Amino acid sequence: MFRLLTSVLFLSFWSTALFASGIGDASSPLMDFVWKVVNVVVLVAIIYKFAKKPVAAALGSSAESAKKVLDDARDAEERISTDLSEMNSKIAGLEKEAIEMVAAAKKDAEDAKARIVEEGKLEIQRMKEQASFALKQEQRKAEDDLRRWIAEESVKLAEGTLKKKMNQNDQNQLVNKFVDQLNQTKGVA
Repeated sequence: MFRLLTSVLFLSFWSTALFASGIGDASSPLMDFVWKVVNVVVLVAIIYKFAKKPVAAALGSSAESAKKVLDDARDAEERISTDLSEMNSKIAGLEKEAIEMVAAAKKDAEDAKARIVEEGKLEIQRMKEQASFALKQEQRKAEDDLRRWIAEESVKLAEGTLKKKMNQNDQNQLVNKFVDQLNQTKGVA
């Protein structure tokens, strides 16, 4: 093939040179057209010969890269679909977990409420008992203070009455009687 192409190329250049030198201005339009066609064919053959492999490789690599891009896109779509289904299942799980957490929080709140109410009742009972105890203590203290006051007032009244009724003779007799009793106790001891 290379020989044929080289021969055609050589003949076309040689014949063009001959045609241009021999005829001059009397060229026919048909021959001119034929030579132009031959030149185009030769040019196409040369381009085909030398550009066939790079163009084919470029087109082949372009097709391969397009196929690879398409395969990558399909793989990405599958991964995204898988990820999406996983995310949906995770979201469903999280929603279920959130519902369970809300229910547990409500139960905990109710338990805490019941515990606080019970503690409040116990605290009220304890406060009532303390108040009752403090009231009894204050009542006893008031009774003791009242007894002491009554005793003191009674003693004061008795002293006053005795002072009025007792004169100097009565006091001397009491002192003598007391001294006699002391003397008697000394003699016994």
